[in-house]
Amino acid sequence: MKPISSLAFYCCGVRMQDAANAHPVCGDNFAHLFMSEYGVGIYELFREEQNANASILVRHRIIDELLREQLQKCPESCIVTIGAGFDSRPYRLAGGNWFELDEPPVVSWKNERLPARECHNPLQRIAIDFASETLEDKLAAIAPAGPVILVVEGVFIYLSEAEIQDFLAAFQQRFPNHQIICDLVSRDMVANYGRSLHAKIQSLGTRFQAVARPETVFTLNGYCIREGISIIERAVDFGVNKIPKLLLNYFFSGEVMGNAVYVFEPADPYGDLVI
Repeated sequence: MKPISSLAFYCCGVRMQDAANAHPVCGDNFAHLFMSEYGVGIYELFREEQNANASILVRHRIIDELLREQLQKCPESCIVTIGAGFDSRPYRLAGGNWFELDEPPVVSWKNERLPARECHNPLQRIAIDFASETLEDKLAAIAPAGPVILVVEGVFIYLSEAEIQDFLAAFQQRFPNHQIICDLVSRDMVANYGRSLHAKIQSLGTRFQAVARPETVFTLNGYCIREGISIIERAVDFGVNKIPKLLLNYFFSGEVMGNAVYVFEPADPYGDLVI
């Protein structure tokens, strides 16, 4: 696997450990199926990164909740997960037509350990070599029967601003009406709190490319923010972070949205027009 694909074992290992707890945050009971000796070795590199590991769990739970809410309203929604890694949401959530895109080795690994045919929801996995194939071409194979939700979790922090723009252009070209659910981490958050984590990620052969204010890449390229959810604040709600919210906002007022889950929608270019 490419270095960035190997990091899927890190996130999966965090969810596997969480599922073994008496009161899990995510409760991903499928995560253990994907872990091997190699995968556990990757996870062990990051076991002591408590803040980052908590962030992975909280962002996953937030996205779970957002998707569950959408699927309750519209069970025929089309959920397209870009860089799906070892995500098991199609098996854990009710409803939806699911499409997962990732590198060929990841897709093969998932198919061997949790076949799509065993999913209670319609599920199709699409292999893509992000280095040599275009996202737009792969998305062309998807014919949505309902509203489209694009899930991009743990991906944008590894992309440059130009690469993020390429993703957005592909989304807009293929699906004129859609939502994007994603997590965004600012450059300051990485610099102030993620140095140890980033050093370990670099040791595996990849790196963060965090943008100063990543949400502006979206708002300057045809999107509006429908919702922004601070991972730091929600960690308090889930009992992961013990700092009271009042103190959290006082001491970290400029950083609570530096690590957040966003819901974006295409902006109406004539929304402010008054006739």
